[in-house]
Amino acid sequence: MKFHLVFDGFCLKNAYYDIFRAIEVEILDDFELISSEFSTFSEAEKSVLTKLAKSDRKWFGIYKILPKNLASKSYANLIKNGILRVEISKETPKNRAKNERLKKSERRYKIENKLHFSCHFFRFWFRFIYPNLDALRAGKKDEILALIRAGFDEYVGLGFEMIFAEFLAKKFQINAEISSFWHKNIEFDIFVKSGDFLLVGEAKFRGKKVCKNVLNMLLKKCDRLKITPNFIVILSKSGFSNELLALKDERIKLYEINDLMELLDE
Repeated sequence: MKFHLVFDGFCLKNAYYDIFRAIEVEILDDFELISSEFSTFSEAEKSVLTKLAKSDRKWFGIYKILPKNLASKSYANLIKNGILRVEISKETPKNRAKNERLKKSERRYKIENKLHFSCHFFRFWFRFIYPNLDALRAGKKDEILALIRAGFDEYVGLGFEMIFAEFLAKKFQINAEISSFWHKNIEFDIFVKSGDFLLVGEAKFRGKKVCKNVLNMLLKKCDRLKITPNFIVILSKSGFSNELLALKDERIKLYEINDLMELLDE
């Protein structure tokens, strides 16, 4: 899984057991050649990709560092050339009565889409490598490798969610789109609605067991949105607390990394 979430879209020359050794040899030792493959990208496009690789991927975020027209042009080129794809927000505009006066914060709030990289390698490159090219050219490879190690679990989190979505589609035989859901103050890693079927969930790629408070937060989000899901699913890299495992609720489904092995049977 780790190899997929770094090297998807990249042709490995050799086989490795350790992901960081692979990153060192295949990317850090060959960064100049790989960098030349991005030479046709404009500086604005590289700025867009760097921002998205490190942020929540919301559409308007780039307007904080680039003029709106330049940012929009960059988005259009990157989407047209298959570097980015748009994830449409499921949020709907707030219904309001005629002549209802909204709070200032509500008037300024806009629904926005998110963007995904078309392959995981692009996101890895613009998160860790492109912003540190000067350091690599100065011979600071070990420093950049340490930076990658420190930020790796956070980086993998998004890809972990995407693999979980693929697993759930197979497990529940879901034909509808499985994606994240974001609202002004509410987010779900996993959200799918198809007719009367509703599933929400969370994916946790961290080095400790998931406790019941994660489930409680999911339930609170559902209450705030006034939804009652058929299933609440949680994926954990490091297992679950005994309290969570002891719950007897058919709606709650707990999965660990080994469960994702089902995807390899395809």
